[in-house]
Amino acid sequence: MSDDPARSVVARTEPGTFTTNVRVRGFDLVLDEPEALGGADEGPTPGELVAAALAACTTITLRMYADRKGWPLEAVEARVDRQVDVGATGVGTHATPHYRLSVDLKGPLDEAQLARLRQVVDRCPVHRQLAGGTQITTEVSH
Repeated sequence: MSDDPARSVVARTEPGTFTTNVRVRGFDLVLDEPEALGGADEGPTPGELVAAALAACTTITLRMYADRKGWPLEAVEARVDRQVDVGATGVGTHATPHYRLSVDLKGPLDEAQLARLRQVVDRCPVHRQLAGGTQITTEVSH
């Protein structure tokens, strides 16, 4: 496990609540669960944060590419709709998330530029991780 603060994300949840404080590179985030699931709804859920990461990474990737090429991309907006299909048991242990990514490009882009950006859209690092699978090594201490 990495001890490098620049590469570690630390989350802490206290007894009696699902509200979770997360520290990322010196930034503080609050995550929670909706009231319907026993949370206080004080922040996005972890699943919503994954969807937000996909949307943000997509827009950043397209912006970087267009800027590097000097293309007139005025704005890029990504919307991620997250759906969890539960297994036959209806229990979350068999849940498979499905993300629908919709991207809206603004600006006087020509057809060749649009075609290339359509190819680049699925190349952001978060998209690649989600689509390609991720290896997780777990260590539990007491």
